[in-house]
Amino acid sequence: MAFLPMFALNKKWMSFRVFGIDAVSYSTYSRLQKGLHAISMMIIVWLMTSGYFAAYITRIPEVKEAVSAFNVALATLFAPVFVFRMCVSFGKGYADVLRSSDVMRYAAFVVHNLIYITTLIVIVSGFLMMNRDIDVFGLFYIPAVITDPRLHRGFSDSHTLACYGLALLLFMHVAAVIKHHLTGRPVLKGMFF
Repeated sequence: MAFLPMFALNKKWMSFRVFGIDAVSYSTYSRLQKGLHAISMMIIVWLMTSGYFAAYITRIPEVKEAVSAFNVALATLFAPVFVFRMCVSFGKGYADVLRSSDVMRYAAFVVHNLIYITTLIVIVSGFLMMNRDIDVFGLFYIPAVITDPRLHRGFSDSHTLACYGLALLLFMHVAAVIKHHLTGRPVLKGMFF
């Protein structure tokens, strides 16, 4: 049986192991991370596309209201899942990025962290901008936290700006994935399969 050293460097993927634990997970993600990523991706894409549709495309008030009610309920259920995802992912890859002199790796690190922070801002501002109780698919209700209309407006404006910022960050993220795929580094393979 081979001796496992306390520290090991896997040059193929540049992952760094400390006491057998992967401190840098650039090439492989746990099933939990993959599952949380897939769930987050599907929900965030739905919330953003349907939200933009309801806000800017459709003129039918009933459609706007139905999409809004569904999205608020879905986002309410998604919020603890996203916080759990942040806890699972926090710190993954930090050591390697901080040691690296690769500007693109550092840029990816910054964008990933901005995606997490901006998504959290979208969720929190969306919750705080509610001027009515949140109906979570009829299962339970969460009372509105803030009653001051000026604060609602401020959180609504913050929510809108954060949504635009998140859309830009996600566009950059998808563009980077496509670029990596076209240059022979299929990062999606490691994230989903």
